[in-house]
Amino acid sequence: MEQEQERYSAFWLGPEDAKIACLLIHGFSGNPIEMRSLGEALAAQQIRVYGMLVAGHNGDSEEFITTGRKQWLASAEAALAQLTPYRYVFVCGLSMGGALSLMLASRHRERIAGVIALSTLTRVQAKGWYKVALLALPLVRRSMKWFYPLARLNFNDPKVQAEVLKQARIRDPTISTIDFTDPQTIAYIKQQVRIPIAAIDELVHLTRQERAILKKVPSPLLIIHSKRDQTVPPECAEELYRLAVQANPKTIHWLEQSDHVITVGPEREEVYQLVDAFMRTTIRDAEKTVLPAGVQQAVEDESLPDR
Repeated sequence: MEQEQERYSAFWLGPEDAKIACLLIHGFSGNPIEMRSLGEALAAQQIRVYGMLVAGHNGDSEEFITTGRKQWLASAEAALAQLTPYRYVFVCGLSMGGALSLMLASRHRERIAGVIALSTLTRVQAKGWYKVALLALPLVRRSMKWFYPLARLNFNDPKVQAEVLKQARIRDPTISTIDFTDPQTIAYIKQQVRIPIAAIDELVHLTRQERAILKKVPSPLLIIHSKRDQTVPPECAEELYRLAVQANPKTIHWLEQSDHVITVGPEREEVYQLVDAFMRTTIRDAEKTVLPAGVQQAVEDESLPDR
């Protein structure tokens, strides 16, 4: 029960008197635990971290149904307001959290020092039967309540078993194994993993809003995406880079081994280092533009502690 509460709880990490703060925003149908290890790595570098809980993502699936893009964005706005005391504020989001981070950056052009977009979607894509269903979402949401993403999977396939176990461990690290020979276990998993159809439709609308505002994001932008992402295809990272025409500087870094949740994947340490380095460089470049040349070296030494 305690672990369940921690998974769905916002968290603060790092020194309260820090000059730099970072807002961490988890993904669609996810929770703050996805971002906690990244938060711990940043806090170790003397950065104040707030890992927020997106509205409707507290583990209550019935509440998830009643929230949508307006509430998701409002909760991100409220979380950003918590970081008002800090001089430099970065936003870092995973998947849908990346979309929310970019929308915040378009609204608070002078407030946000930089954006880190991790596995960020710019549109919801599907293949085969799911593509047809996606097009019909505005109608389907009126007559159907839930989408069961695992219902059509073949649980006799070792690759499917490995992926289901991996995703289960992301959600709950205490899970060691799953008995895929037990029909009741399979039936439970297929029914347990469900997403409100209305929420998927809201996500589609959110990405449309995101694409419309990307040209208004002026802050430095770091995009990190895996070439093997099966949830958000790499084309989304390329589209984000192309549409964020004002972001300066902007960089894409590709991962080779990770899947979608790169904050807990095999290359997570690389992700942590990239995020930390992005913050260091962004702050040093910003302070060089406003400080006399004679004190630039001191700024470089003090902006962020060395590893």
